[in-house]
Amino acid sequence: MLRPNESRAFFGKYLNDPRVPLGHKRRETMAIAGIIPVAKWLAKIKQRSDVSCRLCRRAREQRGASTENLPKETYGHINSAFCDRMATTVAAVHHFIWRHLYASMQAAQTPASKHRFVTPDKESSMNTLWQEEEFEQICSRGLLTEKAAKLKKRSL
Repeated sequence: MLRPNESRAFFGKYLNDPRVPLGHKRRETMAIAGIIPVAKWLAKIKQRSDVSCRLCRRAREQRGASTENLPKETYGHINSAFCDRMATTVAAVHHFIWRHLYASMQAAQTPASKHRFVTPDKESSMNTLWQEEEFEQICSRGLLTEKAAKLKKRSL
């Protein structure tokens, strides 16, 4: 809650906004307080003995993989692509948000704009972009690599 627009004042505005459903407010408050009922918290309050992720266990059992060395079931784990069972859902949400963001930026772009999005519907490596988009006309790949290395050294 130390980042800009994520402060306590911002959260207070969110909680007092009548347009935000009560369930959303409750989940956000529980997440910030660290009391989402996941295995790690349930073990902390002595309601569960095992802290391993139940979703990962089910996913591994379904595909016949070993259920040893399961990650801890935490709020962060379940909401990340590291959870075996949630990975496809998290990736789908990520792609949905990206497509919405891209469409919004495209809609706001003026005809006079010099900027253009080169990968709206797929991810591409820099090598692919260099070949397909003719970036060589702007600068050579070697020159870009040199400049990036210099910037990296400067930042360290």
